[in-house]
Amino acid sequence: MLAGLALFLGQMIPAAGDEVSNALKRKQELERAVAISRQNTERYRQAADQFQAAVRNADAIIGDLQAKADAAGSQAEQLGYEIQIAEEQLQLVSFQVNETKALSTSLSAQVDAAGRQLLQRQDLYAKHLRTTYRQAQISPLEMLLSSRSLTEFASRVQAMVIINRQDQQLANEIRSIRDETAAKVSLNDEKVAEMSGLQEQITNQRAALATQKARYDQLIGDAQTAISGTSDVLNQAAANRNAQLNAAARQSKETANLNKLLQDAEAQYEQLAALAAARSGLGAYTGGKLPLWPLRGALTSPFGARWGGFHNGLDIAAPMYTPIVAAAAGRVTTVGKPYLAYGDTATVVVIAHGNNFSTLYGHLDDRVHPPIVQVGQTVSAGQVIAYEGMTGWTTGPHLHFMTIVNGRATDPRPYLP
Repeated sequence: MLAGLALFLGQMIPAAGDEVSNALKRKQELERAVAISRQNTERYRQAADQFQAAVRNADAIIGDLQAKADAAGSQAEQLGYEIQIAEEQLQLVSFQVNETKALSTSLSAQVDAAGRQLLQRQDLYAKHLRTTYRQAQISPLEMLLSSRSLTEFASRVQAMVIINRQDQQLANEIRSIRDETAAKVSLNDEKVAEMSGLQEQITNQRAALATQKARYDQLIGDAQTAISGTSDVLNQAAANRNAQLNAAARQSKETANLNKLLQDAEAQYEQLAALAAARSGLGAYTGGKLPLWPLRGALTSPFGARWGGFHNGLDIAAPMYTPIVAAAAGRVTTVGKPYLAYGDTATVVVIAHGNNFSTLYGHLDDRVHPPIVQVGQTVSAGQVIAYEGMTGWTTGPHLHFMTIVNGRATDPRPYLP
């Protein structure tokens, strides 16, 4: 879009031709360098955005992994508590088992003692039975007659009564000992079986909890490993992003430097273009504001700072082939592509409105509707001179409109109605 500045030199300045050519060549080189620098800056910024997206993605992954690690840690901690509880229960049950074993030993000893006592009672009871049996074979008369005295007879009768009472007592004791011994044996067997079952249950529960804890420990380890690996990716992405941002900053600085050089070249070019206007044969411009806008459309880029440099005109967008008119009456000094040899492919028209004031119209169409004016032609305000196009450096159809006053590009807006 800056290429239109090169169109102020016409056929009326042959003596300054070499100087103008060198200035235009330098300007074109700088324009290309600025374009390349801007492209590089944009590429660095896009790469930095991509790395920033990688950083955000890595941050999200790390957050998710950390949440999973925290959850696994909490579950593992809970399992640890459950294992401790199971250990306490196991110790309690083990104590109960030991107590039961002691009780069982005591019961066994009691059973053995009761057995021996039972044998004694049974032996005594057997002797009593034999004595009773023998006495039963003797009638009371025979017992009386065989006694040496009544006292002996009474003693023998009393002995029989005592034996009968003792036999009854022995029988009761034998039954009681048998019942108590059987109950103790049954209780002992029941307690041993119960403690054995509880101990097996706790042992199995402890093994299951230990297995789960090992699995959750593995989950925590895997999560930490994943976090570590993702952190490396995050750090690398952050480093790449910073490198790209630094490169973009350096490129922006270089673009600003190139724009400064381009601005200096354009200033020289404007002076040379002003020389052409001075030799146009017109008097000084005293008309004030321009009567018309050259084109009605959207103002896409104003006069002033742009991209770290300076934009020396107005960019006005409109549909292709929209008619463009002269903003004021004047004399045409340039038409076409006079600087094509230097890479400037824009088609322009320059109109001098006085020896100190000119307007430039750039990026004009040159295929379907080429400019309809010629060098040296006098035009009136509002007269169609060309049509909207896309020649030169442009990304869409628009008009680059400039006002050159006293050798310098000036903001056109104060001169427009």
